[in-house]
Amino acid sequence: MSVAAHPRAASAVRRAKAAGGLLALVVTAILASRAGLSDFDVGLRALVAGAAGYLVCWALALQVARHLVVAEARAAGRLLAERGRERAERIAAAAAAAAGDARNGSGR
Repeated sequence: MSVAAHPRAASAVRRAKAAGGLLALVVTAILASRAGLSDFDVGLRALVAGAAGYLVCWALALQVARHLVVAEARAAGRLLAERGRERAERIAAAAAAAAGDARNGSGR
């Protein structure tokens, strides 16, 4: 099962990557600026931190999304199996009722 093929999981991963990259970039820029670094160093460090934050959040979000997609698929499988069992029980009950009606009707 692919995370990219799952619409909610794929969009969640994209949002997490964007948020992680931007957050790392902004926080690093603020901290580097407060440390008194030159504008070039602030920008360079923020850019590198933003790329690193993007990659780290991508990896984490992908792992979480994989687990959620698998759990969702298992839950759907259990639901389908339960519906199948209920349908089989209804069919068996209807067949038993029909057989009972046939026996009662033929005994008269």
